[in-house]
Amino acid sequence: MRRTGTRRERPVPVATGAGVLVLYGPLSGLSYIPVSVGLGEQVGLTGSQVGLTVGAHALAAAVGTLLLGPLLDVVPVRRVLPAAVVVNGLASLALCLAPAYGLLLAGRLVTGAASAAVTLCAYVVVSDAARDDDVRRDRTLSLLQGFMSVGAASALALGAAAAAAGRPRWVFVVLAAYSLGMLVVALRPARGRPVAEVGPAGGPARAAVPAVDPVAAPVPAVAALRTGLARTAREVGGLVRQRRVLALMAGSLVLGLVISGSHFGVSLLLEGRPGGVPALERVVLSVLIPVGVFTGAAVNRQLLRRRTREALYRGLYLVLPLPVLAYAAATAYAGSLAQAACLVLVGVLLGAMMPLSTALGIGWFPDLRGSATAAEGTARGAGATLGPVAVGAAAVAWSDPGAALVVAGVAVVGLVASRGVRSRGGAPAPARA
Repeated sequence: MRRTGTRRERPVPVATGAGVLVLYGPLSGLSYIPVSVGLGEQVGLTGSQVGLTVGAHALAAAVGTLLLGPLLDVVPVRRVLPAAVVVNGLASLALCLAPAYGLLLAGRLVTGAASAAVTLCAYVVVSDAARDDDVRRDRTLSLLQGFMSVGAASALALGAAAAAAGRPRWVFVVLAAYSLGMLVVALRPARGRPVAEVGPAGGPARAAVPAVDPVAAPVPAVAALRTGLARTAREVGGLVRQRRVLALMAGSLVLGLVISGSHFGVSLLLEGRPGGVPALERVVLSVLIPVGVFTGAAVNRQLLRRRTREALYRGLYLVLPLPVLAYAAATAYAGSLAQAACLVLVGVLLGAMMPLSTALGIGWFPDLRGSATAAEGTARGAGATLGPVAVGAAAVAWSDPGAALVVAGVAVVGLVASRGVRSRGGAPAPARA
């Protein structure tokens, strides 16, 4: 619940450390997309096999999120995070070798599941650090989305540069090196400082207390762990039967499909252009969506001061199909400049909506923050898995504009689902600046 009538000294932020962690998810998942077609040709893969290696990361991330989310409601982050980082590093090192289809597919599955664990740990730390302040937590989640957009832009730029140079394995070398940096963060517990609260009249409300370090929480005994998991399973069963949660998961699935389908559609467009694409233009077009996502996350942090997350989420979904339709038209009838503008607009809306989607579940169920994040993340991951498959099939059956029309149609489905996203009993009005 949001604090009213009190001021508190700002604690040492945890967003930077969490941002380093969440940045890896898009870096791991998206850097492969620009090199996937070229690497597939080197290895001798069919188009369907390339699509499976692209979607495998998102599929594994969805499954990993589903399994690990409830676990993090019981087990402290410090028991999960270092192991996930080490697995990521080892899998990336394996992919630096001359990969066959089996190794590529297995490596993408492993890195997808492990990167999901890293991202979940970051969300849990942020949720616990801002548990008593809804607006601060929601705005911090938007800040994490900004980190993720930086990761996405860096990933696509890296992949585009590696593809242009004909060196697709550069991607896996960079991922292995980044895992080493994440390990340093994982082995350094978050540290807070005393938080002093001041009452409405200016006097102390209570004595200063040390900030909670969610990473260093005590490890439960085996019996307590078993009991906690059983209780969490019952609570999660009730959670996913609520209509607002089902509506949120449907909307999240659509968001995942729109962003992954858009990324893969850009790659198909670039690869299919006669005469090839200059390296600089390839990099610029590849990072337009992440640039928009970064902008949208920043805008969202300001909008959350004035509107509830539920109202903002529903309002943005009303607009989402429009730039996707415009991109379909630009692909058919206009040039690169119009396509670029539409891609940025799609990114802006997704950048504002994706952190809201995560914040809704955590805000509704703060005691089940891992499970709520898992439910939303699993749905989004399922959409991200279906996105490249749907776009690839539509592009083969019709055309690139036809594939964009399919994505726009899916966005309309998400718009319908978003009408069911409402706070039970009404959300408190956000503090105005």
